[in-house]
Amino acid sequence: MLTLVVDGHAVWLPGVAVLGVVVGYVAGMFGVGGGFLLTPLLAVVFGVPLEIAVGTGLCQMIGTSVAALIRHRQMGQGEIRFDLIAVVGSVLGVEAGARTLDALSALGAVHVGVGSVSVVRLVADGGYVVVLLTAAIMFGRGGRGALESTAHVRRGPLARVRVPPFVDLPAVPLRRVSATLIAYVGLGLGFLSGFLGIGGGIALLPVLVYGFGFPMRQAAGTGIVMLCATATVGTVVHALRGHVDLELAMVLLIGATISAQLGARASRSLGVRTLRRLFAGLILVTIATIVWDLVRRLSTAA
Repeated sequence: MLTLVVDGHAVWLPGVAVLGVVVGYVAGMFGVGGGFLLTPLLAVVFGVPLEIAVGTGLCQMIGTSVAALIRHRQMGQGEIRFDLIAVVGSVLGVEAGARTLDALSALGAVHVGVGSVSVVRLVADGGYVVVLLTAAIMFGRGGRGALESTAHVRRGPLARVRVPPFVDLPAVPLRRVSATLIAYVGLGLGFLSGFLGIGGGIALLPVLVYGFGFPMRQAAGTGIVMLCATATVGTVVHALRGHVDLELAMVLLIGATISAQLGARASRSLGVRTLRRLFAGLILVTIATIVWDLVRRLSTAA
C-alpha cells in the first residue's frame, strides 16, 4: 500500500518519506528540527489535519534531533549550560501552546468571500509567517554575531541584559549572561513548539546568533539540544490529546536519522555566509507555500 489514512485523509507514503529525508538533512545542517518545513507541508501538501501535523511532527523530530545531536556533540558544537536553563521554561511553554491550539480548534471556521478557513488554521498560518519571515530577514541580512570563529564573538543586546542571577557560557564564550532571561527564552520557544509544532529552533537560532552573539555553528549545536527537549515534551503532551499518528511518524523517520547526520557534517564544510543564505531561502519557500494555500482556501467556494 502506498497510502496511509490519517484521520480520514489518504496520505501518499513515498512523498512523506522524501519529506522526512529533507527535514532530517535540514535538522542536521542548521540545528533546527525542520518543523518549520514539516508541519505546514504535512498540512498543506498532504492534507493532514493541523493538530495531527503538529503532534506527529514533534514525534518525528525526536529521532532527527537525536541523530543530529550526536553528530554536533562529536564536533564539539553547542553550549550545554544555555540548554539546561532554557529547558526549564520550555516545559511550561509546551503545555500552554498545546492548550491554545485546542482552544482555537474549537472555534470553528471563518468565511471570507466565497471561501472559508478554520480559525486555528488562520491563526497558525499567521504565526508561521511572522516567525519565519523574521528569521529569514535576520539571517538574510547577516551580522557580526554569525562569525565563524569564537575568538571574535561580540556580545549581542540580550547578552547585555543585567537581570540576575548570571551564568557564564564558556563554549561560546560569553560571561555573565542573565539566566532569568534564558529561562524566559525557553518559555517562548516551548509555546511555539506546543502551538505550531516547529520545535522552537527556527526562532532560537536568530535569538542565539543576533540576540546573544553566538557563532552560527555553536548556535546550531545549542539549538539541537533544545529541540530534543521540546520535541519530547511536546510529543507527550500532544499524544495525550490524540494528536500523534505513530505510523506517519515512523514513515517520516525513514532516512531522516541518516540524513540528519549528513546535514550536520555539511554544516562544517560550508561557509557561514552560505549557511545563512540557504537557511533564509528555505524559510522563504515555506512562507510562499503557506500563503499560497491560505489564498487558495479563501478563494475557493465552500
